[in-house]
Amino acid sequence: MPGIGGIFRRDGGPVSESSLGALFAAIPEWTPGESALVGEGPIGLGQARGTGMQPALPHLDTDAGRAFVAAGRLDNRPELAAELRLQGSRPSDHELMRLAWLRWGEDCPLHLHGDWSLAAWRRDERRLFVARDRLGITSLYYRAGAGVFAFASSRAALLALDLGPLTLDELFVAQVLVTWPSGAGERTPYHELRRLPPAHCLTVTPDRLEVRRYWRLEDTPEQKLSRREDYVAGFREVFDRAVADRLADDGNGVTLSGGLDSSSVTVTAAKILAERGQRLTAFTSVPVYDTRPFVGARFGDELPFARATVRHAGNVDHVAVDAAGSCPIQAIRRQLAESLEPGHAAGNYYWMQAVSDAARERGCRVLLTGQLGNAGISWTGDPHREPLFAVLRRSGWRRAVGERVKRALPPTLARAWLRRGQLRRKEVFDTSAVHPELARRLDLLERLLADPEVLPARSALAMRLRILRPADTVVGDRHAESAAAAGVPRADPTADARVLEYCLAVPDHIFRERETGLDRWLIRAAMAGRLPDEVRLNRNRGRQAGDLVPRLRDSAAAVEAALDEIEAGRGAEFVSLPRMRRAWEMIRTADTPRAFALAITVLTRGIMAGLFCNAADDPLSLRSNGTCT
Repeated sequence: MPGIGGIFRRDGGPVSESSLGALFAAIPEWTPGESALVGEGPIGLGQARGTGMQPALPHLDTDAGRAFVAAGRLDNRPELAAELRLQGSRPSDHELMRLAWLRWGEDCPLHLHGDWSLAAWRRDERRLFVARDRLGITSLYYRAGAGVFAFASSRAALLALDLGPLTLDELFVAQVLVTWPSGAGERTPYHELRRLPPAHCLTVTPDRLEVRRYWRLEDTPEQKLSRREDYVAGFREVFDRAVADRLADDGNGVTLSGGLDSSSVTVTAAKILAERGQRLTAFTSVPVYDTRPFVGARFGDELPFARATVRHAGNVDHVAVDAAGSCPIQAIRRQLAESLEPGHAAGNYYWMQAVSDAARERGCRVLLTGQLGNAGISWTGDPHREPLFAVLRRSGWRRAVGERVKRALPPTLARAWLRRGQLRRKEVFDTSAVHPELARRLDLLERLLADPEVLPARSALAMRLRILRPADTVVGDRHAESAAAAGVPRADPTADARVLEYCLAVPDHIFRERETGLDRWLIRAAMAGRLPDEVRLNRNRGRQAGDLVPRLRDSAAAVEAALDEIEAGRGAEFVSLPRMRRAWEMIRTADTPRAFALAITVLTRGIMAGLFCNAADDPLSLRSNGTCT
């Protein structure tokens, strides 16, 4: 996906061509020199193309003193063209977004569906408007000072401008390490560098900066239909449209696991492509080693379920990606080079990158995913909203009663209960790599307990919103940056705002079949005939990166080198090397689920955070060490 960026001299000075060029030249995934200066004045806007894409340079209306730039993809072209009363022409998505801005001004995001970002300038008001899509696979960052405001689809572009020193947000790093459930919102690892969250826009003038949210998924009203089957028919319609809108003219790929979300995307895309006479390429991550010692009751090899889906779909070319040559530690370094930010899923990057690389090598122009399905299309339904006797029969009295008591506790008592449980442990946060001194200095436990989202959710809607995190997620940012680096744009039908609105409007009890207790009823019913029953009705869950432990053993030298590197740098102030080394010792010797859990929560996550903090004073050095390919 191409990126946009711009510089606004709020102090009235001119933007130089060299500074605007530097904004784009810093990004290896973009082609430098595709930016354009808006004129001799305080504003410069530009777009850089992604691999294989043609740029759409800013539209300049010098007579009216306006400029506009956008990047991305629209999913509601016919509806938008009708609203704009366009007939007989097929304008580009960029042009449609510009016309929407001219028609509705700063309300234009309400009329745009898809994965996009845009920026618009009005000279007479000295007013810059920047916006990002509702819940898409995009990224947008900005840095605001008294004299200069700059924004870009990549934070590396902003760092390349050298607009002043950066201050590390230590709490951000600590939250990643302890899996704090709250999303990042506007925050990044640096106080001065902000992200524009999904469903937000901002307006900048010489003396004001205002960020506002223009869309709220959580305000979706409940929809009551007369029959359960009516919800299925409506879901199929909106889901099929979301998948179809994201398909390219050719070269379509999809990530396929053994779960319901990606399987549903796969068979739906295959059905649509079959009508075009085209085939779909599905990529499945597969283990190299036996995963059974590490995954407990879950399954670690998703290939049998994926193959069943492919056989049933019929016109799918299936690629099993074993990432045999990938080192999990090198994958962490590569992800840091791409995103310049530590992430909690550090143990997954090796297979995610291998899948993206395989898609690029096979010429895919888009890679479909199903990342946001859990609280949307495949929501389980809240089991504790069923009649008490049904919950008792399925869960047992202790679990059933305990859950209802926790939900009924007032916040003060719930926090006291959580605090008591934490302090009873031998060492607080002992299943994370956070440095005890950092946790003490930040008063991390008390801050965590003060967050309302650590308390038991009191409703099914609250449970779902904690997973979806509308307008507060970094998932899209990281997918956009990884996709740009891999050269294969990603598109997620389960993150379609129309699909999510439909699913949130479905009453919670519809997602569970009362007679049998079958969860995820809506997607299971909708995929009847499309998915084989062994996949559609499977209630066991998969475990990603199930053979991470033996892969880390194969990469022992890289693990040791990373630990030594962190110990010699600033990262040692943020992560507990003794705890990480103890975890590493168990990982090297024990074939157990405990070893796997420590590999995820302590070792790989700690290594990623530690390496990032080592380079915190010069984050661009993460990109220049040869790991960003």
